[in-house]
Amino acid sequence: MKRKLATKILAVMMAGTMAAGLLAGCAKETGKNTDTKSADTGAEAAADKPDTWIADRTINVQVYVDDIGYTLPEDINSTPVMQELTKRTGIKLNIQYTPGDSDAKVLASQLAAGTIPDVIVTYLNDSTRPEFPLLLKAAKEGMFADVSGYMKNSRVYSKYYEDDYLPHDSQKNIVFRDDFKGAVYLLHLGIDEIDRSLEYIPENEYLGGPYIQKKIADELKIDPREIRTPEQFYDLLVKIKQGGFKDDNGNDVWPLGPKFWGGSVDALEFDIAGLDWGVSDGYNIDENGNVMHEAETDHVYDKINYVRKLLNEGLMNPEFFTMDSTRAEEVSKTHNSAIIGDVHNYQEIIYGSDEWVPLGPLNDIQGDNKKVTHGKTANGAWAISADAENPEEIFKFFDYLSTKEGTLLCQYGVEGVSYNMVDGKPQLTDEVTQKLNEGDTDWLVNQVGAGMGGSGLEFFNFILTNLNPLDNFGESRPGASSSTTFERSVEVAKEYPRVKKLIEGLDATAYLSAEGMEDVKAQMDLLNYKEVLTQAFFAKDDAEVKSIVESFRAQLKSAGNDKFKDYLKKMYEEDKTAINFYS
Repeated sequence: MKRKLATKILAVMMAGTMAAGLLAGCAKETGKNTDTKSADTGAEAAADKPDTWIADRTINVQVYVDDIGYTLPEDINSTPVMQELTKRTGIKLNIQYTPGDSDAKVLASQLAAGTIPDVIVTYLNDSTRPEFPLLLKAAKEGMFADVSGYMKNSRVYSKYYEDDYLPHDSQKNIVFRDDFKGAVYLLHLGIDEIDRSLEYIPENEYLGGPYIQKKIADELKIDPREIRTPEQFYDLLVKIKQGGFKDDNGNDVWPLGPKFWGGSVDALEFDIAGLDWGVSDGYNIDENGNVMHEAETDHVYDKINYVRKLLNEGLMNPEFFTMDSTRAEEVSKTHNSAIIGDVHNYQEIIYGSDEWVPLGPLNDIQGDNKKVTHGKTANGAWAISADAENPEEIFKFFDYLSTKEGTLLCQYGVEGVSYNMVDGKPQLTDEVTQKLNEGDTDWLVNQVGAGMGGSGLEFFNFILTNLNPLDNFGESRPGASSSTTFERSVEVAKEYPRVKKLIEGLDATAYLSAEGMEDVKAQMDLLNYKEVLTQAFFAKDDAEVKSIVESFRAQLKSAGNDKFKDYLKKMYEEDKTAINFYS
């Protein structure tokens, strides 16, 4: 009775999030088997079963992760990895993915309908994700099993109880919430066993931000690494404009072009970092200890005036904020941009040649160019349905996947088939290395069935935790030590190293989901600061700029911003690691 009532309550709560045409297309599933009951348990297993045996059963899994959904094999249980897992544990999998307007909306719809199978897997980097309020409500309404009793003596998830193992947000807001009173319903994934967030490991580094054409930098006789301040960046753009450089089609280049993936305000985070005061999703703390939104300070005018200057002087592509992704990629590939506003070294345009090199990185508002890290992170979450048969068997299976031997199988495949052990470390076979370098995901998914660090079957890459590939396997991801595809990306990371600094905490706006902030969040969700900035960048004069800013300030106040800032200030005073302010 309680379960039915909970579903009804949840359905009413989530109904507003559902949109017409949500489930566009049929659900994709692999390894379908309706028999979810155990034929035997680990305790009852025959003597010839391995020590890792759990039960002879199929676990039904619903994923709300498009990267998983679009890399499902034709039949997961026929892949070498899954056949080996079944041999070791007795478990088979039926993985389902339902495409829709968004994974979060599909999650909302199925939770409301109470149709979840044994296990759900979802995006959940932290408690700011749109999925989290849905998951939290479902947990409180009894839709998920409490796994705390299984965790404490488990091989991997017992580590979640260790001090400082989980990220602060995971510990406090997701896994061990006070209002769960000791129960655990949601398990965060992708947690590193060892916190290496301050280490610089070239094989792991995604160097994002502006990249400049190397031939232009050479002709101007500048070292891109020495460009640090907004003033130096402006002077460089002027020199480029005066240099008369042409693109592949004979057209004048734009000194500063849009980000590789399409026009967006987001690229300014890198291109004018020194003018970005609202470093915590628009908020920061001033010299007097007061929390402010950037738009409430004069810093907003510094940012707007700088960008307007670039636009008015023809130093920035006028479509920097609006260009569609196809054209943005094209203007980058044809060298129409002297500087790509934002790209990273794992894009083919960078690792495929030596035509582009990183610029900067530019100094941030604190006056240095260190790369900010927030410490340990997470990458997703999973939960067991309260209606699942024998949930302890399910938990044991997912716990096994994240053991060292389970992770080796999930990431590299079967020994002798896709890799061999050399000096105690896995080394991919020549055939698998070739397929990896060619980007043949379909072959890797169906013929190997391993995660391959995100290049293969994404389910087995996504579902792991307690990650420590460097110590366990001698490389950051399968094939990293022998791959030719990303060799240049590693060279770039080595040639342009970054120093890191730790600023702990979540973005300030994460706490709009806090209890008592519901009214503020509802109004804040209607505001769009990036759109306001774009309007101001293209305003006809200074008077219109001021009008736009003043109007947004009034909207902030009307939305309850003062109440929210008071909440943030109190929280920050109690715990400096809660919010990533640059004090």
